[in-house]
Amino acid sequence: MKLHLFTLLLLALGISSLSSCLPLAAGAAVGYVAHDEGYRVRNPIKKTGN
Repeated sequence: MKLHLFTLLLLALGISSLSSCLPLAAGAAVGYVAHDEGYRVRNPIKKTGN
């Protein structure tokens, strides 16, 4: 019974860590540093003609 409870707790911890805001904050920090280095995001879709 304790092994089942431990496994369930470990699974819940893993799922909650995937949905946390830490990956979002890390991505924002990398984007900020890249912007300071001169990298810019551009739209790959371009209108041609009329």
